[in-house]
Amino acid sequence: MNRFLYVVFSATPTGMGRLIRLATGHPWNHVSLSLDPNLETLWSFARHHRCAPLWGGLVRESSLRYQGARWKICRLPLSEEAARSLDETLNRYWSEREDWLYHTPAALASLAGYRPRMPRTHTCASFALEILEKLALPGIALPLRPAVSALEQALSSFVLQEGPARPQGDWEEDLYPMPLTCRQCVWGTTRHFGRLARRAVLGTL
Repeated sequence: MNRFLYVVFSATPTGMGRLIRLATGHPWNHVSLSLDPNLETLWSFARHHRCAPLWGGLVRESSLRYQGARWKICRLPLSEEAARSLDETLNRYWSEREDWLYHTPAALASLAGYRPRMPRTHTCASFALEILEKLALPGIALPLRPAVSALEQALSSFVLQEGPARPQGDWEEDLYPMPLTCRQCVWGTTRHFGRLARRAVLGTL
């Protein structure tokens, strides 16, 4: 059975997504990975909840997040060895998901061309780039720095389709639509930035 990695570039219909596209001048603001040909579940670093755009980490996104979005899907063939390695890598990430944070400062700084590093953090682009680097698939010249635009260019010969997103399935374990009170949003976002600050100063915590 043939295995593929689907790399999904998207233009999300959120305020943050529009701001990123305006600042970068690029049509896509987000990148996700999937092993599912139906794209019902995708892997990325993104916000946990719709109402808290700056609080995020590793998520298994339901494709329902992409209602009203446009996307561009690239399909990369995987050998059996590469597919097993990818399964192991993603499962390890998921088992450690509480330790991984969305690198919000890097995402904001990238709008000005800066990409600060911090232990056990990722943006959607740095996560996708790391996974692709580990796979070392032939015929792909990966960029040196994580950027959605650079990744899209590197995968331009693997485009499967482009157009309006066609989400399907259900939310399953994705917390994105869960309603939060204002207090919960403030607490979660404050805790997120507190963990980032401690990590920047002291290392992984």
